[in-house]
Amino acid sequence: MVLEINRKRSETLQHNHTHCTANIGFTAEEIEQFSWGTRGFFEHLPANGDGYECYGDNCYGRPEVIQALKYVCNEWVKKYPKPRIGIGDISTAEGPTPGHSSHDNGLDVDISLVANTDAEIGLTWRAPEYSRDRTQELVDLFYNNPILGIKIILFNDPEITGVEFWDGHDDHLHVSFLSPGIDSAPYSSDQQGDLRLVAPPMQGERVRKLQEDLANVGISVTTDDIFGTETDAAIRKFQAEQGLQVDGIAGFVTQTKLTQLISGQSRAVSSEPSGLKLQDVIDQKQSIPFDDINSGVLVEDQLFCAEIQTILRANHLLEVVDGIYGPQTQEALRSFKASRKLDGPDVLGATTAKALLDAKQGAGMLPDWKGGDKQAAVQAIIKEAHRQGITSQAQIAYILATVQHETADSFEPVRESYYLGEPEAENHRKSLDYYPFYGRGYVQLTLLHNYRKYSDLLSLDLVNNPDLVIHPDIALFILVHGMKWGVFAGIKLDDCISGNDVDFIKARQIVNWTDQAELIAQYAMNWQNQLG
Repeated sequence: MVLEINRKRSETLQHNHTHCTANIGFTAEEIEQFSWGTRGFFEHLPANGDGYECYGDNCYGRPEVIQALKYVCNEWVKKYPKPRIGIGDISTAEGPTPGHSSHDNGLDVDISLVANTDAEIGLTWRAPEYSRDRTQELVDLFYNNPILGIKIILFNDPEITGVEFWDGHDDHLHVSFLSPGIDSAPYSSDQQGDLRLVAPPMQGERVRKLQEDLANVGISVTTDDIFGTETDAAIRKFQAEQGLQVDGIAGFVTQTKLTQLISGQSRAVSSEPSGLKLQDVIDQKQSIPFDDINSGVLVEDQLFCAEIQTILRANHLLEVVDGIYGPQTQEALRSFKASRKLDGPDVLGATTAKALLDAKQGAGMLPDWKGGDKQAAVQAIIKEAHRQGITSQAQIAYILATVQHETADSFEPVRESYYLGEPEAENHRKSLDYYPFYGRGYVQLTLLHNYRKYSDLLSLDLVNNPDLVIHPDIALFILVHGMKWGVFAGIKLDDCISGNDVDFIKARQIVNWTDQAELIAQYAMNWQNQLG
């Protein structure tokens, strides 16, 4: 059980870093305008050069991008002969890069993080060898290059300025250059469709109108034309208050509900509202025909139709939620019933309504756990691990060891700094720059983006109500899910404990890198003996 961090950068990053799925590109029209004639004319960046090495094979980019990269690397090597800058994916010679959503136009570049020594190794920003100061210098060099403007840099270290958070960017910078000939004015994503938190942020008149509408129904939000984290939190609060799906997206349902409340109407298209919801169909044992796309409740009540469409889209049976009942929604309903082996004619009854609610995002994800003593908690953790598909005795032992350490053997959800006692603990929490998103739970969920992530997954408003994470069922789900999928630090259980390859020391990186790694490893071995 030896901790191995100092592996070669080319061995770690080339194969292991997460492909970028960030929606940061230009519009289709902009791509067509700016990239016309460039396919096949990308310049190749040599594998090595002054101040850099390439750890990927897809190093083809616009000539201006290659020139800008060489400028940054030349400036870097003047101060730091080692470590060199690690350059990963740009684009392929043809453009689109497999596994990515943005490395298509020779404008996006993955850059490895910088160590605090001369070592050229794969790192995440939480690793002890990571240099925040040097990485900040590198970010500043990119912004100050005289060749090509920077559209955005994605990276998850909250202490680095000039970067935006995006999932999968713990171990590298994603530098997105502006297309040649485009100035560096803020990019406006204010187009038709849903309004949501993206990078760069949506901005413009539609965002302002959304902010004004939220303020008009009593939701506090700054009217600044920019859809940032404050507007995201405001949307989630509104959705939670109105009983809508909490996802931070101002789509058809949310915007329609806002319009209705502001206008004083109770529904969008008819003067005689039904106010119907799927739960009503179950409670009242209704049977609603959906064979006619020209009349009926689904046609007349857009919000009821949109509630169904939202679930159908989440199950990949429909592409658009617009509240309009037409042939595509009808066929999606038929496909849903068939997938659930629900026989009968085109009728939406209590059984189908229940199946739809069971298929709703977040439905059924939380365990039935209201808390208990240590013995009961241990059994609940084992049961939840099995429910989430974890059968490895060693992995379950390490989950239990983590809870033992994080909760001081109480096996109860805790708050960060709980060991100080109150009110000292709360005073300390308020001093944290990430307050109120401090650590909570069996394993401490920390930082806004993680609270937002589990808000979306569970369809709960943890952003405006972070104390919900203390609830035993929510804390239990996050504990197992986060360790299984590597949510906390980018390292997951399978990376450290798989088959006969068990490294309880390395497994501490799943939650808090090397902190008390040996102690927790001993706990894990004790639990493994007990489980055995």
